[in-house]
Amino acid sequence: VWPAAMVLIKYLERRHTIINEKRVVDLGSGTAVTSVAAAILGASHVICTDGEPSVVQLAKDNLQHVAKELGGGGETSSSSTTTTTIHNCEVAVQKYWWGVGGLKEYADCDVVLVADCVLPKLYPIAPLVDAIDELLTKPSSMAILSYEHRYYPDYDPRDKFRALATSKGLEVTTIDPSEMDPLYRV
Repeated sequence: VWPAAMVLIKYLERRHTIINEKRVVDLGSGTAVTSVAAAILGASHVICTDGEPSVVQLAKDNLQHVAKELGGGGETSSSSTTTTTIHNCEVAVQKYWWGVGGLKEYADCDVVLVADCVLPKLYPIAPLVDAIDELLTKPSSMAILSYEHRYYPDYDPRDKFRALATSKGLEVTTIDPSEMDPLYRV
């Protein structure tokens, strides 16, 4: 679990009304820990995504384990998604490469979560911004990103993300540290 995922979870824990009864899409979910947190904190529906097939399977396995531990519901599968119920919240897992389309049916989501995916050595930033833009179709929808700022020799990833998001008409706001958990903050 990336440290930025823990920062995001602790932020959501303090501000759980942001996701309470909301449709959430988790981009680049990895272990699915942020999807689990969203379900436990009151989301109405969560779409957990990652682009790597082995990581998608890991997310499915982790969600099943959590559902079993919490006494939750079973699993249902179709050709492209697997759904698990956690705290009365359906959490669907789906393979998704950023910016390639395929999530249009989730474009009515309320919140997009992204933990530690602004990492240009591993993931290009432009497709991530494209995916966020594709999902944020309602005026009230928002994306919440948490990441560890790392050096990249070609450009500053934070500035590049902000410039790409602004070019799409997205507003980027930095969360004040006072709104974050005292121990888990960036």
